[in-house]
Amino acid sequence: MKNSFLKNLLLNNKKFVAITLVLVTLTSITATITPVLVQLLSNTAEGMSVSAFGIVIGAMTLSFVMQFALLVYRENYAARFNTQHLSSLLRRMHGMTYDSYIKREPTYLINRMFGAVDNLYLFLVSGLGELIRALLVLSVVLVLAFSVHVLVFLALLLLIPVNFFGFRFINRRLKSKMESMQEQSATANKDLVSTLSNADAVKQLPQYEVLERLLVPGIGKMYRTLAGTNRFAQGTSSIVDFINRLFQNMLYLTITYAIARQWLPIGSIVIVGLILPLFFDALGGLTRINLNLKTLETSLDFVASELDAQREADGAIEVGRIGEITLENPMFELDGKTMSYRINARLCAGQVVHLQGPSGSGKSSLLKLLLGFRNGRGIRINDIPIDKIAKRSLRSRIAYASQQMTILSKSLEENIGWGRALTNGEKEKLEKSAVLAPILRSRSWDAPLTENGANLSGGEKQRVAVARMLLQGADVYLLDECTSSIDQASADDIFRTLLEAAGGKLVIYTSHSRDAAKYATHTICIETGNFNEYILDDRGSGQAASGHDPDDPQLPEIR
Repeated sequence: MKNSFLKNLLLNNKKFVAITLVLVTLTSITATITPVLVQLLSNTAEGMSVSAFGIVIGAMTLSFVMQFALLVYRENYAARFNTQHLSSLLRRMHGMTYDSYIKREPTYLINRMFGAVDNLYLFLVSGLGELIRALLVLSVVLVLAFSVHVLVFLALLLLIPVNFFGFRFINRRLKSKMESMQEQSATANKDLVSTLSNADAVKQLPQYEVLERLLVPGIGKMYRTLAGTNRFAQGTSSIVDFINRLFQNMLYLTITYAIARQWLPIGSIVIVGLILPLFFDALGGLTRINLNLKTLETSLDFVASELDAQREADGAIEVGRIGEITLENPMFELDGKTMSYRINARLCAGQVVHLQGPSGSGKSSLLKLLLGFRNGRGIRINDIPIDKIAKRSLRSRIAYASQQMTILSKSLEENIGWGRALTNGEKEKLEKSAVLAPILRSRSWDAPLTENGANLSGGEKQRVAVARMLLQGADVYLLDECTSSIDQASADDIFRTLLEAAGGKLVIYTSHSRDAAKYATHTICIETGNFNEYILDDRGSGQAASGHDPDDPQLPEIR
């Protein structure tokens, strides 16, 4: 799977790969043109002349100019290449199962994905280029070595398998160390971002030592893992490099001795003096390629095991307008346990349904089942089993406001439009409603919102989330504690606006407020069949419960 991913990525960016290959070829020509011309001219009747200097300088200058032009073009193209690569990884992340997404933690996945993009780019522009350049240079040098003496050729040829098998042994150990290093780095970065992104929590700490105790052990572990990986990679590679340098010096001494004994012509020392540095530099390039290749393989393994292998199952049926939802004792599996609800109900357009139940009874989890976040049974949409419906089709018909609101570091308008500009009609609709009134009194549409909505109150964040729902034009509205951070009068305004916008559509909501029941036409009391089990949602876990609060107003129950 990882090989097919890399193959498709390279095939979709053939121009980038082709430019890199041409650049490598030109670099190799520049590096080898002098010894080749010296050898050719020394074998002619005229021998070396002043014109040879002009030929060498002219050839190298032309090669350099072409390299520079292609280098500029390639780096401009690389921006699009890297963007497409990261976008393809984000698409895979979006397609992961809900529980895999949570357990692997988004910040960790994002750090690994950025690493994967950087590693492929570095391999293409340096590792792959270095490999091709090394092969071209080695080939040219071996031909020139053969023209000097067959024994020189055989001596250099012998070093290639020594390096190949040496690095093959190193690679087996290096891969596992690279995996550990990337995991530790992503984990440390994740902890830094999640901790330091909450400015209130950071600034209320009386002393830095609290942060130091919390974060520095992970940072230290990351750098120790990095040091261990580099120590192994550079240490083992230096052994191979030492063998190469020892062999190089011995070869110099041998050829010098052969010339002194007149076994070789004196011109041989000139050719050997030019080709040996090229040969051993190419072999040294294999050392650098070794680390780049293992880093890339580790990133491809991450894509295969952490992203592609966790892809959520999808249905094939496109659902039209949602007119009804049928619940027949819904259930789902989590960590090998079966979670079930004792609910038999037919929910229809026009109903406003209040989900009742203590905290941890599974209200949020039931809303997530309606969105297909988990593979559930016992739910039918328009009499179609929910697992048969395409996820994209289902979620496009349902508007959902969760307890955790996403606030982007963009303008208010872009936050509500999820990155797009709103139409004048959409702005007018929201301005007439009471949803954004407190925000628009002090901010304009282009007012910037900071990271995680740090310059908004909790209630204002919820208003942004509800405003998004109003513009979605969905058939079903799901609200999970969407008015928990605002006063009752504001909650009444929001619910009236939302119910007016819903206009005969199905609304399902949860709320711990006893006053919230007054908006409902029907109520569902959560009863689970797992009295000693736990229902997991994005807040954690709670003891499964049954029944309802006796102080809540009694509306028609859906059982």
